[in-house]
Amino acid sequence: MMIQWVESCSGISEFKTLITPAGYLQLIIRQDVICQAEWDLKSDKTQFIDEYQPLIQRLNTIFVVKLLKQGTPFRQLVWSRLCNIPYGTTISYSALAAKIGSSARAVGNACRDNPYPFLIPCHRVVSVSGLGGYCGQTSGELILIKTKLLMAEANSIYDQS
Repeated sequence: MMIQWVESCSGISEFKTLITPAGYLQLIIRQDVICQAEWDLKSDKTQFIDEYQPLIQRLNTIFVVKLLKQGTPFRQLVWSRLCNIPYGTTISYSALAAKIGSSARAVGNACRDNPYPFLIPCHRVVSVSGLGGYCGQTSGELILIKTKLLMAEANSIYDQS
């Protein structure tokens, strides 16, 4: 997947739902540009194994996703580095921070503020002592989503070679 950052977009917002290995991701789209993504914590998440296979297979191909450019230059740097974490692998907050000359807390804050969870894979960043947080939470349904995403990638149903 390649991200094309778009400076601005206007028009009527469309609401689309992306089915992922961990649940429904609500997307707000204007002019074919994704402006925001957030997890729908109210939907039933019991039927994903078969439903997400086309998406997972598509991750093995090159396609462009247009995202509305947001955040500070530092957050944009962190988010771009998140996109370089290989599918099925993780990196610690501190290791990513060392690569960009920052602190683990600053990287964690940028991950927390990621406006495009799943699309920008902040779930691949973990604590040196465990799972860490996800979308600003350290327990509850969002941590379960992070766990499901990491498990789906670790037990990938397609060959990436």
